[in-house]
Amino acid sequence: MTHVPSPPPDSDHAADSPAESQPRSRTRPKLGHYTIHDVAALAGVSSVTASRYFNAPHKVSQKLRERIDAVIAQTGYAPNQIARRLASTHGGPVGAIMQNVSSPTFAQMVRGMTDGLEAQGLQLLLANTEYSVDTESRAIRAFVGWHPSGLILTRGDHSPAIDSLLQTLQIPIVEAWEILEGRPYHQVGFSQHAVGLMLAEHFLQQGARRVRFAMAQGAHGAQDTRAERRAQGYSQAMQQAGLSSDIVRVAADDDYAAGLAHVTRLAQEPAEQRPEAVIFAHDHLALTALLRAPTLGLSIPRDCAIAGFGDVPLASIVEPGLTTVRTQPYKIGEQAAATLVAALQNSAQEITAPTIHHVPCELVARGSSQVQA
Repeated sequence: MTHVPSPPPDSDHAADSPAESQPRSRTRPKLGHYTIHDVAALAGVSSVTASRYFNAPHKVSQKLRERIDAVIAQTGYAPNQIARRLASTHGGPVGAIMQNVSSPTFAQMVRGMTDGLEAQGLQLLLANTEYSVDTESRAIRAFVGWHPSGLILTRGDHSPAIDSLLQTLQIPIVEAWEILEGRPYHQVGFSQHAVGLMLAEHFLQQGARRVRFAMAQGAHGAQDTRAERRAQGYSQAMQQAGLSSDIVRVAADDDYAAGLAHVTRLAQEPAEQRPEAVIFAHDHLALTALLRAPTLGLSIPRDCAIAGFGDVPLASIVEPGLTTVRTQPYKIGEQAAATLVAALQNSAQEITAPTIHHVPCELVARGSSQVQA
């Protein structure tokens, strides 16, 4: 038997019964098997106060929070999230499934979502898919098992089975980052097709006629479908100008290797056949080409103008500066959270029509894209 020293009474609840507020001697549970009632007893507070500590900590005095903090540190107690969700009418976690959490762009998007959700007392849970539809499917099924308050998905081209599953869920679903026509869910972001169109027109308006779109193809033939849609926008612009498209894909383990392969190919092409401009699917490809070009005998933009997508920090530091498209990932994440919260605030009986929130992109023209006469 372990005897717990008598702590001060629970001053937040003077009306609690003496049995609740007085500490009790009890057998110490094994680590990881404590209950909320054990925590309350060890802290010398009522179970109501201990529960309020987790659900509405601002309603518990600083003194009592410190006592409960000490007990949690001692016991390692953590509330059973599934049990809390099933027993409560309050919101559960919000699941967000990202395509590449290591990307600085998506990191900003996560920060925007987190800031928006935490202000409403909602917790964000993340999953990473590396652009794999199968991995996304597994992550969505796992999140559904947690009975989430809502889902934020960063792609709009799910597997047919997942699309069917999503349409059965009675929770808000937001597809963030890209706007696609005909989707049955809330959308926040921009049109990838329009971005490809904008980049192509930037070169065509300077008189370029040989314009290439350079992409990377991942392991096992995996493709970035967003870059594919930017390539479609590029193709439309070329077709409208009466010109042929030139889309080149290289297989590589990462964007840097792909960028190196593209610029090596570019250096090997005869000057009279070489493209006057290259649109790279991502800044990482473009920056690799820009930095490696001099060692291959190429001068950017004299021998070939280039542009990327994403406006990573290095794009404004290199010389010449990299022309690119700047997105607003934090704003997209913040708006995705706001859209989900607004849907949650509607009554269960109210049917909320899908909403579309456009977050515009900006073409940032720098020295790398100046087509030479």
